Amino acid sequence: MQIPEVLALPREELRLIVLLEACAAPRLRNVEGLWRKSTRKRPGSMTAFIRAERLLDSADIDAIIAHAPGDLREFQRAAAALPPEHRPHIRTWIERFNEGVDKSAA
Repeated sequence: MQIPEVLALPREELRLIVLLEACAAPRLRNVEGLWRKSTRKRPGSMTAFIRAERLLDSADIDAIIAHAPGDLREFQRAAAALPPEHRPHIRTWIERFNEGVDKSAA
């Protein structure tokens, strides 16, 4: 994904990028994030770019990093305890994750 593509993303998708990088961060050893390594044009982490370009509020980014990965793991643990036919779809968690996001701010 190129810089102009990230700049054009809606707010909900930017939040998912931050979530994805936050979930992966504890296991990253040789890369900074989804963009791998920094270049002169952009950081290796899309989250760092989103923060630097103020595409999301820093407080929102910090809250996602602090809470969302654990909330997602808890959702997955609870779903795994149910028979497959009774498991909630991941979409229900994503909808809850994006509740209250001002869509007009994208």
